[in-house]
Amino acid sequence: MRQIAVVVDSWDFPFNGTVVSSRRFVEALSDDFDVTILGTAAGVEQPDERMVQFKPLRFPGLSGIFDRMKVPLAIPDKSLLRSTLSKSDLLHIQFPFFLGWSALGVAKGLGLPVICSFHVQPENMLFNLGIRSSLLAKILYKFLIAAFYNRVDLVIAPSEFAKQALVSSGLTSSVLVLSNGVPKRFLEIPEKPRSTRKQSFKVLSVGRFAKEKCQATILHAIAESKYRGQIELTMIGAGPLETEMRDLANSLGLKVFMGSVSDDELVQHYAEADLFLHAGEIELEGMSVIEAMAAAKAIVVSDSKDSATGTFVTDVHARFQHGNADDLSAKVDYWFENPDERHAAAIANRRQAEHITHEHSVALLQSTYHSLCSQQRVDAELLNEQ
Repeated sequence: MRQIAVVVDSWDFPFNGTVVSSRRFVEALSDDFDVTILGTAAGVEQPDERMVQFKPLRFPGLSGIFDRMKVPLAIPDKSLLRSTLSKSDLLHIQFPFFLGWSALGVAKGLGLPVICSFHVQPENMLFNLGIRSSLLAKILYKFLIAAFYNRVDLVIAPSEFAKQALVSSGLTSSVLVLSNGVPKRFLEIPEKPRSTRKQSFKVLSVGRFAKEKCQATILHAIAESKYRGQIELTMIGAGPLETEMRDLANSLGLKVFMGSVSDDELVQHYAEADLFLHAGEIELEGMSVIEAMAAAKAIVVSDSKDSATGTFVTDVHARFQHGNADDLSAKVDYWFENPDERHAAAIANRRQAEHITHEHSVALLQSTYHSLCSQQRVDAELLNEQ
């Protein structure tokens, strides 16, 4: 069985899309590959037994930000990396930070094939540091491409939007567009029947409570809706801004459910929702939006130029001007007032999501792993013959 090493610093902290998608892929591939996780389990009572643990980064100012985001980073240990990777057939880097950079250097020295997934947008990092600068974002793109993406055998981008962001910034490595894919359980949610206006209109939003998710826009939009008294808003997630969002909802006089739920409860919330909202400014794919589409829900997403979610829809009522609560409120009111159109959009969304299943993505990644491992073996044999 092939030995795959995967760098996911915060593997035991499943509070963001990168960790969630990484976990899904590892579990799906566990019958075909022996996977070792490289990361940190600081503060976790029972770390994953597949993990090779590295000490957490403690750097004044910086580590506090990552702690609040529930994304602890690991400090590399080259001797530990070397002993681990010497038993591996391939390295897959999910987090392009200190541990990933050091692991890449060790893997290159050992002649291992290396894949690096593009999960972290420079805009995302800067935004969480309170910095808005297109110039700094461009510099960060150049740095990440030089330090990681142009040094690996293959880059995985979760969407065509993500691929173009890299290529336009100087990527020369091979790149594969591979969606994180939507799990079957969302596609199996029963379609809601056509309905007329009703007393209760369930609106759902899913995502970390963080700056780039812009949940404040959603709260202001619901507060301004003509139908706010009939809207039941649910916001599922965890993150550094959860308390701030709760306080805002209270100040606006809104009754909102906020917090984390189990996987089964999440599916149930999707099943019960009438409309799904996503106000995020920065998204390389937007898994929660794809899940909502698979669950046969009408959606409204931001038209932010730094987000892939706007590419999912063409209906003008399914996109709102980024940051404009009045515009989002008008879109919410439209879908409330037009149940037939809402039902038609929901069915069309599901048909679109059926083409980006997790099963298909797993099969493609499995094939990619085997191909790179086989090529590495051929190259090694040719080198030995010379």
